[in-house]
Amino acid sequence: MPDYLITWVHLAAAIVLIGGLLYSQLVLNPVARGTPSDSTSREVVRLSGRRFRTIAWVCLIVLILTGAYQMLNESGSARIETAWGVVLMLKLLLFAIAFGLLLIHDFIIDPYAPSSQDASTPASSPTVQARADTLQKAVIVMTLAVLLVASYLSKI
Repeated sequence: MPDYLITWVHLAAAIVLIGGLLYSQLVLNPVARGTPSDSTSREVVRLSGRRFRTIAWVCLIVLILTGAYQMLNESGSARIETAWGVVLMLKLLLFAIAFGLLLIHDFIIDPYAPSSQDASTPASSPTVQARADTLQKAVIVMTLAVLLVASYLSKI
């Protein structure tokens, strides 16, 4: 596969992941909070989040595979001890943090978030929703930091 195609797939996966996270945080959640029928709007946000989860994890896998290919193709071992390698390690660290936060959000906190019809369980409390919201914001900050470092990396 040509290198430019790998780069394009890598960038497209990053755009879909970050765009979906931003849409959820900046559009869906505020609309759900502003509607009078709280249970219906929460259910829409919950279902759209579950649907986006599959897309997000596919994007993450694509990012890992295409990123590894690009790193190996850049003669990574020869460049690791340079400034490029240091910035690359920072990018990988930020990505690992974002990946870990998404793991916590999707597989620890979110499975316990019941549907809005099941309001009797303690997991539907605002604290669980607030934790999930805070984690999603942290993931957005980390992914935007990865983009910032990646843009700097392309200039080195």
